[in-house]
Parts: sequence; structure tokens; C-alpha cells
Amino acid sequence: MISRTVLSDQIRDTLLERILRGDHQQGDRLIESQLAKEFGVSQSPVREALRDLSAMRFVELEAFKGARVRRIEPNEIAEIYPVRAVLEELAGQLAAPILKGNVEDLATIYRTMVDAAKRGDMQSMVKMDAQFHRTIIAASQNRILAETWDSLMIESRTYVTAVKVILANTALMAVVEMHRPLIAVLKTGNSKLAGAEMRKHVFAFAQILEKEISNVGEPDQTNGVRAKWVDQPPQKKVSKN
Repeated sequence: MISRTVLSDQIRDTLLERILRGDHQQGDRLIESQLAKEFGVSQSPVREALRDLSAMRFVELEAFKGARVRRIEPNEIAEIYPVRAVLEELAGQLAAPILKGNVEDLATIYRTMVDAAKRGDMQSMVKMDAQFHRTIIAASQNRILAETWDSLMIESRTYVTAVKVILANTALMAVVEMHRPLIAVLKTGNSKLAGAEMRKHVFAFAQILEKEISNVGEPDQTNGVRAKWVDQPPQKKVSKN
């Protein structure tokens, strides 16, 4: 039975992992009543989890037919990252001078991520990863930015990426270590450097996903249009002053 804490999120993440592992394949029905019985919950959190998966385009919801697993194209997972890069670059630019070098909250979250990675606890690491970035977003003190970032469901999409990485046997600790430069640059209070480092971080994460997708032999479904931003992220000159 699934823990009673944030039921729909846990059900969503469990179903995500199953879909990515191939336990639920393209065209398979996901029946609310059966899933509710399996997880030991009412149908309400299952329905909410399926709605989240539909919003993320991992399942299709049809009237009177319920939910079915849809084909997941590699480029669909990757599409989030150029949008996220723009948002987090702005967040870094705004947050750095506001934080005024006070990055202890980020350092604490980072240490928690390290502990989770050492335990091999992917779910905890992903939650802390999302909290790390959400802390920077909140520090920007821009409500519209925060609402837009939240609408992208970063935690769930980070979980998807992490599952891909784990399936390809990539060290989880390497992903965690990518956050250290963000703490260092935000501590300087330099707006331009912080924005550039945030953008670089998001692109680096996207490159990991692109690499692992290639490693597991998934076909290119982009109809010949490759996401060039993944291979060669735009370079920006920034002042150190």
C-alpha cells in the first residue's frame, strides 16, 4: 500500500516509472478502479495522478474509455529544457543580488541531496532537486516567474529524467554535483554570472538526458529536426564585474 502522504504524487511517480520501464506499454489501459485497489486508496488520487500524466502527455484520457498509455517520443521529454533554461536564467539574475550571499538554505538542500544519492534514494533526491531550484525561483521574488515555473511541473519532469539516467546506469551523484557551481555563483551576488550559470546548468542536465536516450537506442522521432540547443547551447558573454 502507498503511503498516505501526497497520494496522487506518489501514484503518478509510480506509474511514470512503470511506463518508462515498459511495465505499462503503448496502448495499455490504466483502469482507475484497478489501480485504486492495488494502491489501497480511493479512486480520487488515482484520477488526479492520471490527469497529471495526461498533462505531461504520458497518457491519453478519452471520454467513456478512460486512460491509455501513449507513445513517448524522446524529443517530447527534451522540449521542456529550453523553456526552463530561459526561466531559470532570469531567476538567477534576479535572485543573486537579493540573496546577498546568503546561500545556506541551498547548501542545506544540497547536502540532503548528497545523502539521498549515496543511499540510492532517487525519489528523495529528485524532490530535493526540485526544492533547490524552487528556492532560487522564490528568491527571485517574481510571482509570475514562479507561477510559470510551477506550471511546467519541474519535479515530475526531473523525475522522468532521473529514471532515464538510472536505467542507463549513470551515477546519480554526478547529477547532484552539478548543483555546487550554482551555490558558488549565487553566493557572489553577481546577477549576470548567476543567470549564465543557471542557464548552463539546465542545458547540462538536458545533455545528460539526450546522451542516455541515445545510449539506450531510442530512435530520433523529430522528423529530421534535431534540437540543436541540446548539442550546442547558446554561449553568452558575461561581465565579471
